Amino acid sequence: MKNLLTLILILSTFSVFSQTKPEMVLVKGGTFNMGNPFSDKLRKGDDDEKPVHKVKVHDFYIAKYEVTVGEYKEFIADGSYNEFVRFGVEHRLPSPPDSVWWQGHPDSKAYWKGQVNEWWGWNNKFPMFHLSWYQAVAYCNWLSEKTGYEKCYSITSEGSIECDLSKNGYRLPTEAEWEYAAKGGNKSNDYRFSGSDNFNEVAWVDDNTFLRGPKVIGTKKANELGIYDMSGNVWEWCTDYYSPFFYNDKNSNNPVNLQPTGYRVIRGGSWHYRVEYATITTRDGPKPGFSNYNYGFRVARNK
Repeated sequence: MKNLLTLILILSTFSVFSQTKPEMVLVKGGTFNMGNPFSDKLRKGDDDEKPVHKVKVHDFYIAKYEVTVGEYKEFIADGSYNEFVRFGVEHRLPSPPDSVWWQGHPDSKAYWKGQVNEWWGWNNKFPMFHLSWYQAVAYCNWLSEKTGYEKCYSITSEGSIECDLSKNGYRLPTEAEWEYAAKGGNKSNDYRFSGSDNFNEVAWVDDNTFLRGPKVIGTKKANELGIYDMSGNVWEWCTDYYSPFFYNDKNSNNPVNLQPTGYRVIRGGSWHYRVEYATITTRDGPKPGFSNYNYGFRVARNK
């Protein structure tokens, strides 16, 4: 009986974590023009998207989909990874919007006059959202531990978090990797959005969600590499520190900004932002401890 119970425990543990390994797409490395070359109203972009410069990236893997609510629930249910507690990482789902949020989002309130849980609920197939950068990297380290890879993130002696890009575990993509993958890698057709010039084909933004919340992953068309939702649905955190001047850097070989600035990069736009923010080259840089109902992530890993 004891051996039987042990076997059941082992099998149940395998069952819980057998789904944590995300479906990854191999992105073959290459050289591309990083930044915004367009001048039309939709894509002329901000100064931090320029100058356009040639960048070389290596082969890497990136997740086919954004991390889902269901996947993040496994991290919460496990409760074993507590390395980043000091950064506010807790094993619980974020709270739904409160009255203050509704007051600041009258358009959403106009569409949803009933109880929040009637529509906001944590659908397992939604992209996980309302996450800080710290929560995203905690998930990456936990996923690496559970799947037998090396952890990429650690706390420095100064109390910040650094990423060791030589490790083989899961991590957030670098900003250069993210843009290269969003553009379709070496299969790129130079679309405005990730996979099309028509945002309705590939992106959930407020122009087609009508501010009604994120959508089930993978329901729009994939890009040239078979990756979904790199435009819209939720903003995606990157490993890099954000700097508006990073594109002036002369390092063009697998660049990543590890120089502390107090801000981290997000890319891709979201369900609650206008369509122009879902263009491939749009950048933003919130504080890593900040989160709202637009912020999620997808994982990457070295080849």
